[in-house]
Amino acid sequence: MTFSYKGYDAKGKRTKGVITAPDIESAKEQLRYQGTLVEHIKPKRAYFIRPIPPALISALGRNLSLYLKAGISLNQGLHLVADNFPKKSRERAFLEEVSRHIESGGSFYEALATQSIYTVPPYFMHTIKVAQKSGNLEMVLRELSEYVQEQERIKRDVVKAFIYPSFILLIAIAMINFMLTTIIPKIVDMFESTKSELPTATKITLALSHFFQAYSGLMLIVAIGLITALVLSWKRYQKFGYMMDRLLLKIPLFGDMITFMELGRFGRVMALLLQSGVPFAQALNYAAQTISNRYLQKLFGKIASQIVEGKSFTQAVRENVKKREIPNDFINAVALGEKSSHLAFSLKSLSELYAQQNRDRIEVMLALLEPVLMLVIGGIIGFLVISMLLPIFSISLGE
Repeated sequence: MTFSYKGYDAKGKRTKGVITAPDIESAKEQLRYQGTLVEHIKPKRAYFIRPIPPALISALGRNLSLYLKAGISLNQGLHLVADNFPKKSRERAFLEEVSRHIESGGSFYEALATQSIYTVPPYFMHTIKVAQKSGNLEMVLRELSEYVQEQERIKRDVVKAFIYPSFILLIAIAMINFMLTTIIPKIVDMFESTKSELPTATKITLALSHFFQAYSGLMLIVAIGLITALVLSWKRYQKFGYMMDRLLLKIPLFGDMITFMELGRFGRVMALLLQSGVPFAQALNYAAQTISNRYLQKLFGKIASQIVEGKSFTQAVRENVKKREIPNDFINAVALGEKSSHLAFSLKSLSELYAQQNRDRIEVMLALLEPVLMLVIGGIIGFLVISMLLPIFSISLGE
């Protein structure tokens, strides 16, 4: 990894620069050895380096675990995994670079940290680091593979669940727009030629028709612009993203789904790190980094800092978590696991429970969403049709 730093050299002059090291502690150690007093150091943002694909992490963990169990060396295993990818692929280049570093005497952790093809999640690298030291790399790689596969399956389920409702909604919007801009204007001339008083529903429809004819293109551009600005601001600006992430947690049903998903991921990674032998405070800090919701990430980061100060996990959670932000069963399971020294098992069990509960929630939500969408869309289209038929009935009755 590459870090940018600011500080003072041996002569007391301000200095800044970049340094490559496996992690931030190693970077600080190198700078101290060089005689640099570090004032500020942080990972240098890599704008053109992609994050490692989850499929590659899964394949790497699964296959390497099998090869190590069969008695094949780590370096040979990397070559065998690389053979599964095309010669000029990015994945193969990544595996070959990692292999070269190991051949030159480096550890697997150092190879992952210093390669320049992909950015690798900190929790993955530090789990590997501890696993190599403790001699249970084969088990940890298998667990990591299973974790990544589970996360990808959840993502696929969510995406598939929303494809059909999204398709219905887009078709409905297109149909309503077509009716208001193409069909209804052709009927307007007939109504205007009669010069009779139109029903209120018809007047509303005609006003909507004129509005859509005049501004439908502009509305589309504005909608795309607003969505793009919202997404970019969400990702780029920390304060705005933090506020939006906190707001998301308060939305009924969706907020619970996000909370359970984040806590499930946190629990699985935390359990994996603890089983690998990572110290508790470090494991909590690395697991917190896997949380994508910035509000929850900051919350668990604060909990981690209090644990370093000497508080128990349960005490820190109870002091920092507001009512209903985190389910009581999570806090109780953590307290029970901490007392019985089986925290890793408790967190892993909770992770599996939350994943199942989220799947149930998605099924219930879809069961409700589809008829509601049909009802709303049918109501809108029915209103448009009836509002056009009312004047015709009025004219017929008048005759």
